Amino acid sequence: MLLKNEKGTVLMLSLALLFVLTSGILWFTTLYMTQLKTYEYLEIVNVRATIKIVRQIVSERVQS
Repeated sequence: MLLKNEKGTVLMLSLALLFVLTSGILWFTTLYMTQLKTYEYLEIVNVRATIKIVRQIVSERVQS
Protein backbone atom coordinates (compact mmCIF):
# COMPACT_ATOMS: atom_id res chain seq x y z
CA MET A 1 0.00 0.00 0.00
CA LEU A 2 1.55 3.29 -1.10
CA LEU A 3 1.02 6.63 0.57
CA LYS A 4 -1.16 8.93 -1.44
CA ASN A 5 -0.18 12.56 -1.70
CA GLU A 6 -3.29 14.33 -0.51
CA LYS A 7 -2.82 18.10 -0.47
CA GLY A 8 0.95 17.86 0.09
CA THR A 9 0.73 15.87 3.31
CA VAL A 10 3.54 13.51 2.35
CA LEU A 11 5.75 16.45 1.39
CA MET A 12 5.14 18.19 4.72
CA LEU A 13 5.82 15.00 6.66
CA SER A 14 9.00 14.42 4.66
CA LEU A 15 10.21 17.96 5.31
CA ALA A 16 9.41 17.67 9.02
CA LEU A 17 11.31 14.37 9.25
CA LEU A 18 14.25 15.88 7.37
CA PHE A 19 14.29 18.86 9.75
CA VAL A 20 14.18 16.63 12.84
CA LEU A 21 16.95 14.36 11.57
CA THR A 22 19.15 17.25 10.48
CA SER A 23 18.67 19.02 13.81
CA GLY A 24 19.57 15.83 15.68
CA ILE A 25 22.72 15.30 13.64
CA LEU A 26 23.80 18.92 14.11
CA TRP A 27 23.13 18.71 17.87
CA PHE A 28 25.13 15.49 18.18
CA THR A 29 28.02 16.93 16.13
CA THR A 30 28.10 20.13 18.19
CA LEU A 31 28.07 18.13 21.43
CA TYR A 32 30.93 15.94 20.17
CA MET A 33 33.03 18.92 19.07
CA THR A 34 32.50 20.65 22.43
CA GLN A 35 33.63 17.51 24.23
CA LEU A 36 36.76 17.29 22.06
CA LYS A 37 37.64 20.93 22.77
CA THR A 38 37.22 20.29 26.49
CA TYR A 39 39.59 17.33 26.37
CA GLU A 40 42.14 19.32 24.36
CA TYR A 41 41.99 22.15 26.91
CA LEU A 42 42.46 19.71 29.81
CA GLU A 43 45.44 18.17 28.03
CA ILE A 44 47.06 21.60 27.58
CA VAL A 45 46.50 22.42 31.26
CA ASN A 46 48.04 19.11 32.34
CA VAL A 47 51.07 19.59 30.09
CA ARG A 48 51.65 23.08 31.50
CA ALA A 49 51.35 21.78 35.06
CA THR A 50 53.83 19.01 34.30
CA ILE A 51 56.31 21.46 32.80
CA LYS A 52 55.97 23.68 35.87
CA ILE A 53 56.66 20.75 38.22
CA VAL A 54 59.68 19.63 36.19
CA ARG A 55 61.10 23.17 36.23
CA GLN A 56 60.68 23.32 40.02
CA ILE A 57 62.49 20.00 40.42
CA VAL A 58 65.33 21.11 38.17
CA SER A 59 65.69 24.46 39.94
CA GLU A 60 65.77 22.72 43.35
CA ARG A 61 68.53 20.39 42.16
CA VAL A 62 70.55 23.27 40.76
CA GLN A 63 70.30 25.18 44.04
CA SER A 64 71.42 22.19 46.15
